Amino acid sequence: MESRRVDNQARGRAGRQGDEGSSIFYVSLEDDLMRIFGSESMNKMLEKLGLKDGESIDHPWINKALERAQQKVEARNFDIRKTLIKFDNVLNDQRQVIFSQRKEAMNSDKIFDYSNNFLDEIKKNVIDLKIQKLSNPKSQHFENQIKTLLGKNFDEKDLENLLKKKDDDLLKLLSENFENKRNERIKLLGENQSKEIEKRIFLQSIDVNWKSHIQYLEQLRQVVGLRSYGQRDPLVEYKKEAFDLFSNLLEKLKLDYVTILMNLKVVREEQPSNRNIRNIEKNNNPKCLLITKKNEKISRNERCEATGKKFKNCCGAL
Repeated sequence: MESRRVDNQARGRAGRQGDEGSSIFYVSLEDDLMRIFGSESMNKMLEKLGLKDGESIDHPWINKALERAQQKVEARNFDIRKTLIKFDNVLNDQRQVIFSQRKEAMNSDKIFDYSNNFLDEIKKNVIDLKIQKLSNPKSQHFENQIKTLLGKNFDEKDLENLLKKKDDDLLKLLSENFENKRNERIKLLGENQSKEIEKRIFLQSIDVNWKSHIQYLEQLRQVVGLRSYGQRDPLVEYKKEAFDLFSNLLEKLKLDYVTILMNLKVVREEQPSNRNIRNIEKNNNPKCLLITKKNEKISRNERCEATGKKFKNCCGAL
């Protein structure tokens, strides 16, 4: 076996518990354990002795060589597990940050403060993109950001008007648009239900973006080992890349959350009244008792041919 621990487990399972006995293990010098981790001098020595293929070899040197090979395998497996734990610790640290924020949002009654703070950060980013657009007219980041937030298709004139506006006027435009959408939801649904909607959207944004982030980190872990060929520590490179991805995750989370709230439209669905339901049944069921006996008195226990139910359980129940 590759490990002495597995050898001891095999011994325990081979004999009856509590009975004395002995065990013998057979290993070939062509096995992966001896071929990869064994000593090369042993093969040369056996060739000098002139041993034939398939002949049994029982010598203390073989036992010592096997033990050393197992020690090398155990040390190698230990290093692998130790490295995996270090990689997992990076993800665990990020998981604690995300889920602590998620738990705090679930138990908080001031969900409006989250969206307001996120909006302030996004407005600062919009101003930075505006400055970048003025210095580099070919840049499309400002235009894409405005289209994402306001949900409109701007032509060149509208974009020029936004660029000509002062920073305070542009920030005021974004704030008013955000507040108007929120006030519409509060007027239609009430403040408590509006808070519940924003909380659910925030939690859903966290879950969706976190799932994608985990996939990115798993793909990064599979390929970061190749950077060791460039004399770079894979763990250090993984930590750098994971930190950049996590920073992008937080920024994308804020942008997605605010974008949904600024473009969300809530419509209350009106339920049809009993009179409307009765009219629908009249139009769709020509065999209904209300049509066949329009001017007659209908008994409550009379069965309707359209639905097969008694009148008191059918149209009469309305």
